[in-house]
Amino acid sequence: MLKAEIDEAKRLVTTDTVQITIGEIASMYASDELDIIPEFQRLFRWSIEKKSSFIESILIGIPVPPAFAYENADGTWELIDGLQRISTILEFMGLLRDLDNPGSFRQSTLMETKYLKSLRDARWSPFDLDATNVLDKSLQLFFRRARIDFQVLKHPSDPRTKFDLFQRLNRGGAYANEQEVRSCSMVLADREFTKEIKNFADSDIFRKVFKITPEQSINQKNVEYAVRLIVHTFRDFTSGTDVQEFLDKSIISIMTEENQAAVMETIRWTVETLSRAAGDGVLVPPADAPEEIANRFSLRALEAIASGLARNREAVSRLPDQDAFVRERISGFWQQESVLQMSASGLRGTTRIQRTVLFGESWFKPDA
Repeated sequence: MLKAEIDEAKRLVTTDTVQITIGEIASMYASDELDIIPEFQRLFRWSIEKKSSFIESILIGIPVPPAFAYENADGTWELIDGLQRISTILEFMGLLRDLDNPGSFRQSTLMETKYLKSLRDARWSPFDLDATNVLDKSLQLFFRRARIDFQVLKHPSDPRTKFDLFQRLNRGGAYANEQEVRSCSMVLADREFTKEIKNFADSDIFRKVFKITPEQSINQKNVEYAVRLIVHTFRDFTSGTDVQEFLDKSIISIMTEENQAAVMETIRWTVETLSRAAGDGVLVPPADAPEEIANRFSLRALEAIASGLARNREAVSRLPDQDAFVRERISGFWQQESVLQMSASGLRGTTRIQRTVLFGESWFKPDA
């Protein structure tokens, strides 16, 4: 059984290991044969110390880890792991595109390192006529001829492998949170649909209903809440699954398998109905809620109230006064014993989700 599963999985993936020079990497990037999607590039966050240390490794011949890429049908590559390293190389050479200034390129200036003190203020090319520590021609040639290993998922590997590998390689890193990595996978799956989801998560009505702060927006918490709302509306949680893995896989399957217009119509209707029926504080417990329930927005409210309502959209929409129904349901929600149990201290997310979503779906069912 296990061997058969392994054999089947192997048929879905074709890989190749290639060594290419830094000069070739630079040429591929400049000619759009190596793509770093902007959402992924924005996670380039190495400090100047880390960048300098990595450049030092290349110059003195210390082996560096391989990068990973996915080969598209047209032969171009999409970078799916190795962002910090490849971006450091391109930035040092003055080739990394500046996302905030189209048509411009970023170039770094290094600092002294453990073995190469003279890397202090070193740069690839002069910024001005007074530049004094420009890498000389022989070192530039040595650098360009240094080789980097690439593991390449060859076409026609199953496209789903690209998303899975991207998540496995980038989750839990020091430079990006779960949603930032998930957003990159979403762009790889469908750039335009991801943009539509993000635009709605950035809207005033969404920010008010989900109590999004400016700092949370920077960390893509609003996008995470939009993803959670979509996933809990269109997918049932599988017991024993890691929550983040469930969100990762479910949002991609929804993006690629569901009617996208219907998905957006449902979440827009849900947020607009909540706002219209109960105002900006709709997902925050009222003052008369049991004292065990903290007076702040929580995932419990998103899963039970927002997703519960979304799952009953068709039935609630047929009511003569849907706003009054929603208002009444929300008012009574916080007094339920089941809701108090959802708020228990130390309750695991996996356990909570199995309670909140199903309870919410039942609670907002008009004929219940």
